[in-house]
Amino acid sequence: MITKQDTPAYAVVAVIQNAIAGAFAGKVGLANINAMAGSSLAHELRSGQVIPRNLTLDFSPLLDILHLPRLGGSEDIFKTTLQMLVDPADEIKTLFKTDDPREIFGRTMDFFESRPPITDLVSTFRSFLEGQFGIALSLITTLKNLADPGLPRAIADACLEYFFRPDGYVTVDEIHITPPMQFQGVPKDVSDLKGAFSHRETERYIRDLINVIVESAGNVQYRLRDRYHLMSSQFTGQQLDTAKRWFTGFGAMAEAGLTTAVEETLLGIGQFTVNRVVAAAAGAYAGTAARKMTQHVFLSELGIAA
Repeated sequence: MITKQDTPAYAVVAVIQNAIAGAFAGKVGLANINAMAGSSLAHELRSGQVIPRNLTLDFSPLLDILHLPRLGGSEDIFKTTLQMLVDPADEIKTLFKTDDPREIFGRTMDFFESRPPITDLVSTFRSFLEGQFGIALSLITTLKNLADPGLPRAIADACLEYFFRPDGYVTVDEIHITPPMQFQGVPKDVSDLKGAFSHRETERYIRDLINVIVESAGNVQYRLRDRYHLMSSQFTGQQLDTAKRWFTGFGAMAEAGLTTAVEETLLGIGQFTVNRVVAAAAGAYAGTAARKMTQHVFLSELGIAA
């Protein structure tokens, strides 16, 4: 689940995820879609353009709250990380008061078992909580910041859809996230099975599940599904098709920028070795959150309030 060697790296992951979930809690966009003087997002969508040449996306406010340069340049990354968690009673700070994996695991399970409202989530995720610390940490940082009573059930249902629906989990903008082995069949050469399974079953599953967790949390927090459908009252025909593509495209731009920034920082910290799975846990969370915040800002710019 977690090794002593990985503990400092996961502490960094916790700080990154906690900062992002805190922004979610305040329903802060932390991204800006800027139009050239005299224009607006709505005007550009109605102009007939296919590519938004007169619009720019700025997600630097989100990068600012993550303090990536501070993390990447610290001489004592573990100490710096814990200092960034100001409240002494913070669940994350309590979690990492020790570097003993057994104690961290015990405190992780205590977080879930002491909160009856999230029992549905625990029943769905128990084996993941015990076996993949990146997923457990993503749930902790999300649930400790977001208080919506419907959130645990929404997250559990989203993950069950990922595994069991024929078309997987379907995002707001109708992108299908499916398990990597679901429609791949069996390799013709059985000797290829181990390599295919190893590659797909580790980093890809971590990314997918954290993606689904944050995606569903962002949808609840920003009411994105209801607001997305309201776009059809403002645009029709080709304009609506363009609005949907730009909604997806701006979100993808933010996701790409945050995912790469976070993973490059983690993998570049020289004080300890960060494995790809740990980096994926941070990158997937940050990237998906950036996408959800950008989608929230996109709809807000169109006057579709949360």
